[in-house]
Amino acid sequence: MSNNEISKAKLERDVRSLEDRVVDWFRDANHVRAFILLRIILQLFFIAFWPLSLVTSLMVWAFVLDKKVSMPLRVPKDVGGRDLSDYYTYRTEWKFWIFKGTSEKRKYQLAAGILYWGSLRTSIPHLQGMEIWSTNSDCRTHAFVGGTTGSGKSESLYGLVYNALCWGSGAVYADGKADISLPFTIWSLCRRLGREDDYLHLNLLTAGRDPYLDLLEEEKYRRMGKEFFNTQKGARSNSLNPFFSGTADFQVQLMSSLLPKANGDGAQWQEKAVNLVDAIIRCLRYKHLRGDLTSGIEMIQKYLGLEELLELYKEGKKGLLPYAAFSPIENYLKSGLSFDFNLIDEPQKWTTEVRTQHGYLTSQFQRTLSMMIQSYGFVYKVKHPDIDLSDVLLNNRILVISIPSLEKSAQEAEALGKLVLSCIRLMMAENLGTNYEGTKSQILLSRATASPVPSIIITDELSYYYASGLAVMYAQARSLGFMMVAAVQDIQGLKRGSAGEETASLLANTKFKNCLALEDADDTFALIQKVAGEGYFSTLTGYDYQSGAVSGSWTAQAGSKIETRNRVQINDVKKLKQGESFLIFQDSLVEMSAFYIPDDDKHTKLKPRINQFIEIDLPTSISEFNTEPVVIPVSESDVFINKIINGIPHDNSYAAANDYLADAELEIDEELRNQYSDDEDIESIKPDLTLTGQKKRLLRAALNGLENAA
Repeated sequence: MSNNEISKAKLERDVRSLEDRVVDWFRDANHVRAFILLRIILQLFFIAFWPLSLVTSLMVWAFVLDKKVSMPLRVPKDVGGRDLSDYYTYRTEWKFWIFKGTSEKRKYQLAAGILYWGSLRTSIPHLQGMEIWSTNSDCRTHAFVGGTTGSGKSESLYGLVYNALCWGSGAVYADGKADISLPFTIWSLCRRLGREDDYLHLNLLTAGRDPYLDLLEEEKYRRMGKEFFNTQKGARSNSLNPFFSGTADFQVQLMSSLLPKANGDGAQWQEKAVNLVDAIIRCLRYKHLRGDLTSGIEMIQKYLGLEELLELYKEGKKGLLPYAAFSPIENYLKSGLSFDFNLIDEPQKWTTEVRTQHGYLTSQFQRTLSMMIQSYGFVYKVKHPDIDLSDVLLNNRILVISIPSLEKSAQEAEALGKLVLSCIRLMMAENLGTNYEGTKSQILLSRATASPVPSIIITDELSYYYASGLAVMYAQARSLGFMMVAAVQDIQGLKRGSAGEETASLLANTKFKNCLALEDADDTFALIQKVAGEGYFSTLTGYDYQSGAVSGSWTAQAGSKIETRNRVQINDVKKLKQGESFLIFQDSLVEMSAFYIPDDDKHTKLKPRINQFIEIDLPTSISEFNTEPVVIPVSESDVFINKIINGIPHDNSYAAANDYLADAELEIDEELRNQYSDDEDIESIKPDLTLTGQKKRLLRAALNGLENAA
């Protein structure tokens, strides 16, 4: 600040009345204590002060006892009472003799604040550190978080995730500029609250690792008779197969989301490409449900080939598929390619035009599908996925999605993000409901999303994977019980994306605007300034110069003026420190310090481990649900085991083995608890506590039980 620049604080005038100043002075509890202490001293030295002291004491106590709880936003639920900031207005009729009319009354809601944002920043001593809360209804109006690099945006988002963990709710955290610190931090927070079993990580970070090195390593371990992802190397990600579940329409929408935006002739070719994929997916979906194959990205890529596509058509013509399953393929071949069915068994006679046209249509998807299979085979190339988005959204899982914007092109990073966001959007659509016949408890209260707390979906660095349809999620998510959070560095990044025209709709559906430190003085700051609105301020009219004997001086004029100006200036947001922000909700502008979790509390000493699941095929018919005795094939050369089994009566064999198995499971569980204690720094897991070691111990226990029973 130069010598000629005047601080804004020196220009503002306090025009409150004396009564208002006295009331505000007594709002500070320390001032009340000082007043009581002064009254006691005066009573000791001035006996005549007793009557006046009694009257003033009663007035002060009446004021203190009648003081209502006032918070920057909402009152926390555990405080109780009525929240004066949360009310609705209703009309009532009154009648007195021949007079009647209507009047408006306010109905104040009970305190219901559940989401803790942070603490208040202010120069008023008794207001410093006041907590900022919002209710379930407020949360489901969604939030926009803007902040430049180093503003503390990620730390403030960790605080939102921690809120969800404390509720026992779920959270999805997608980061378009992620590194390995994000999953480590979220796992540590889950571990702190005992929710690491609900933790899932979709890790798309490869850090430049060549996937063919993994193939060589996998082949090496396979020759050695070991698993590639062993305890020492660890798993890299939970798996996801977005085409494993969901309807055919759902899967077609997913494939459509992978296409880049096109105009003119390109849009027409994309429509034809979508028709091709629609035909393939509907047929594969039927075969998947029948148990002939497992639908997935690899299977879709396989049947994009013309020869493989015709194989599906031949199956339908032979009566192996119903007409509804293969008719889309027939329609595509007829109208899309003008294929000559007389040459179906003579591929060498197929015209070049047919092959070229089909190849151009398949090329719309091949680049993205190849990337998912080759670079991210450890995520997508799986039969049964670990991550089920319906399970994540409805059963309160914690899902972290790491999107590699730095190591991938903008189009590829956008495709990876769009696939996941489209999965979430379509899974949310499944909970809209179709049947409205029944009672309120059957239709509304029984919905999976009818919860007293929301599930939080955070899209950090959204600019790198902003997809079409995301604005609709913000418009619809409130009724489904979700809180959406869009975090960006600048709004220009959203407008540059393929769904840039939806930016205004997305921002309009976020009532919370959390502005951290900004450097963008254009679109991002303009949004914050407009949303914050204008205020009326009493300011100094000017300075008068008074000359003295030696030199003159400037003194402030006695008058003041009222002027209208923006409540937030560019200098206000540029000077914010890490974690400091302006939180705007409705007409409230709150200067806030975000909820910060110290590193010692959010970084565990334990080794995070990805939850790995066992793949189990679903039964293809209802008869397979019947339980049958498990038959374990035993080698004829193993005389000892055959002798044990043959010497045990059938009715006693299972009970004898189960008792020993139960004891072994309890021992393993106790050892695992000790192994993963927070007080110990684990360098390596015991061999008999690995998955292979546990299997051996359980088998040994079962054999001991069979031997004793014999």
